[in-house]
Amino acid sequence: MGNEMFRYDSSMGELVFEYCKMRLALDPVSLDFVGNKAELDAALSGLVCPEGNDPGKVLEVFADHLAPAIISCDSPRFLAFIPAAPTRASMLFDMIVSCSSLQGSSWLEAAGAVAAENQALRVLADLAGMPPGAGGVFVSGGSAANLSALAVARDTGRRDWRGRRGRRRPRVAVSDQTHSSIGNALRLLDMAELVVPTQDHRLTGDELQRALAGDRHASDVVAVVATAGTTNAGIVDDLAGIAEVAGHRGLWFHVDAAYGGAALLAPSARPLFTGIERADSFVVDPHKWLFAPFDCAALIYRQPGLARQVHTQQAVIWRSFTPTGPGIRATTPFTSPAGPGAWPCGSRWLCTAPTPTAPRWRRCWPRPGTPPPSSRRPSTWNWCATRCCRSCCSGAPAGKRPTTTVGRPSC
Repeated sequence: MGNEMFRYDSSMGELVFEYCKMRLALDPVSLDFVGNKAELDAALSGLVCPEGNDPGKVLEVFADHLAPAIISCDSPRFLAFIPAAPTRASMLFDMIVSCSSLQGSSWLEAAGAVAAENQALRVLADLAGMPPGAGGVFVSGGSAANLSALAVARDTGRRDWRGRRGRRRPRVAVSDQTHSSIGNALRLLDMAELVVPTQDHRLTGDELQRALAGDRHASDVVAVVATAGTTNAGIVDDLAGIAEVAGHRGLWFHVDAAYGGAALLAPSARPLFTGIERADSFVVDPHKWLFAPFDCAALIYRQPGLARQVHTQQAVIWRSFTPTGPGIRATTPFTSPAGPGAWPCGSRWLCTAPTPTAPRWRRCWPRPGTPPPSSRRPSTWNWCATRCCRSCCSGAPAGKRPTTTVGRPSC
């Protein structure tokens, strides 16, 4: 390139490589200390200027003033909060990713990156016992993952809350030990909490059932969040019991395993996670116990098509993105979760009405008066066909109507 900003400076490269090699070779890694604001302000004063700075001076400021004022999470002396332990190999390959200017936003732009991510997500999904169709995405951390998952839980809930402006908000059952990011996510999503008190800091299925049975507005609850590794004590909730209640009541079951999910790899701890395979969504942070650098959180959905419908952006610039490869970012916004041409009348499904650019989710439920099903599959197909599939057919455009599938009614 003509502009010297974009030409490789070998002397600058050697400065950076030497510093990186020094940092990678530290054994042990020093803890460092909390910085002094006045000293840091003085060191940074005038560093950003129109004429720029010598790279050596900038690196010197970083090495002598900024780096020592950052607590090293990978130090063996770091015992506060939740540490990180990235391997030297992961740090080195993080450098390669940065040098390659990679982004994994779509199969069209970054098929290699998306394929690699999908393989890693598949390993984590298999570890949790999720079905073959499970999939998801990597995000910056557990807070972003919880926010994304709860947005899908809200929009695929058992009530069409978008049409209930001014009335009670949809709620999510949480425990008194749930991570603070859940409460923040619910506020951002205009949802409310049903806080379930716990004994010994562990949410159980029985406690959840009692809380729902005793709540006047239990029908407002659309989801439940279980924790697999609480931040305060590392406790894993009764996932199997909570999954049973969620399935019985038709609630979205989200598992926040950002902290403890990596313990799925330990045979001694694996029984604690029984029930996570029934989750609709779960999150685990590889930057905690899976030895990856910051920031890295895996968000996995049982039915990634549901997340695709909620998070797909509609704009002219996205029209070139076509289903040319695997992964939830590679499919069109209008593909049924069961595959092209199959529009199952199930607990969650899509109909496009009145136009293909305005997808609308509906939800099928058992005939009034019948016991709730143990799963989200409607117990009475005829009632489902009458109330859901046919209403969808009546407004769906030609070519977007449901087709007959095995064991399910057509319109």
